[in-house]
Parts: sequence; structure tokens; C-alpha cells
Amino acid sequence: MINPVVQSFDIEQTKEIVQGFQKAFPSTYDFSKHRFIFQINNELEFYFRLPLPFQLDYLNQDTNPEDWSNPYIITIIQSGSAALAYCEGLQIIEHKVFKAYMVRKKQGKSQIKYLKTKGKSKAGSRVRLSNTAHFFEEIVEKMGDWLNYYEVERIALSLNKTLYPYFFNKDNDILDKKDERIFKIPKHIEEPSFENLIKIHSYLLKAELIYSEEHKELINKAIKI
Repeated sequence: MINPVVQSFDIEQTKEIVQGFQKAFPSTYDFSKHRFIFQINNELEFYFRLPLPFQLDYLNQDTNPEDWSNPYIITIIQSGSAALAYCEGLQIIEHKVFKAYMVRKKQGKSQIKYLKTKGKSKAGSRVRLSNTAHFFEEIVEKMGDWLNYYEVERIALSLNKTLYPYFFNKDNDILDKKDERIFKIPKHIEEPSFENLIKIHSYLLKAELIYSEEHKELINKAIKI
């Protein structure tokens, strides 16, 4: 889709919008991306991402979002910093921010990326690698606390693929990279901080409509916006 139009909607509007689109267009639900794919014709389609705590059952029920309590986790990981949150419904119940010494001075490059390009390990490098291992161990331990105690339904994850081997390693026995609950956060995040964690949580509570500009009139007519 070239130059897509992106519109956000409040969680309270989700049910009405989905039902309006379902009356006008054939649709399929993509669980991994938590979105509906609506077909305009055999070749063209548009997308409607649901708020993370929105369950498909709610389309056939009269529910108040304030009463939702389904559990999910938000995990944002970058080199040297991470922000995690355990949430229920619309609320963040608990959060944790991690920091680690993983970046080489002057170069501003993480030790992981440096070793991929240079392949050498000196004393400072070994300290950073040790910190890297401990950093991911702490993240896994915290997530394990939540995953073992709560019946977590979704895991919203922001993690660069270069860090996959360090997070999804042999010692991580609480989460597999193929876990169906993982929802990859479709948004760039500057850094894993508490402030950005709040922003991403708010983003995940919104519905998001993505379509081509040429179909704007047709789409707006279907949901009367």
C-alpha cells in the first residue's frame, strides 16, 4: 500500500466500526497482528487493528471497556534498556524499567553490534557482554514472574531482530519466539522509558484504520465518519 492513510479511534468506537465494515466488506481476522483485513475487491484490501485488550467476543456483547480485566504484557527492549508492563484491561498494574552498560564509549555502538563487525573481545568488552547476559536474564525473570502467576493472553513486543538470540536463548524457558501470544508492536519507539511505555500503552488502547487514499470515500461511507 503506497502512502497509506492512518486513522486512530477510541476503544469505545471499535465495535461499531468493525460491525459497519463487516456489513460492507468481506473480512478475515489476523490473530498475530490483532486486526481485521477487509477486502474491497479481489485485489485491494484495508486493515483495522483492534485495541490490544479488545476480544472478538466483545463484538457480540454489550461490554464497558472500564470493566475489562484481561491480562497482557508490554515488553520494549533495546540495547542497554528495556521497559516492561503487566496490564489488565485499560490499566497498567505493574511496570519495570531496566538499564545496562552495553554501549561502547565514543562509538555509541552496542557491544553486540560491535562484535558482529569486529569480532574482538577485550576486558571492557567482556564486562559489557557480562552485563548484556545479566540484562536479558533480569528481563526474562521479570516476565516469568508475570507469566507464571497470571493467565496472560497477549504479549506486545518491540524487539530488534539482532537481539533475538540474546532474548530467545536456551535459558529463556518462559517464552518462545513462536509463541502465538506475541503481538509485534507496529510502531517505532525512541527508547524504553517509563514515559514511552505510557505512550505505547495508550497507542495499544486505540484502534487503527489503514487504507489507501483512493478508497477514503468508500470506507468513510461504510462507517459514516
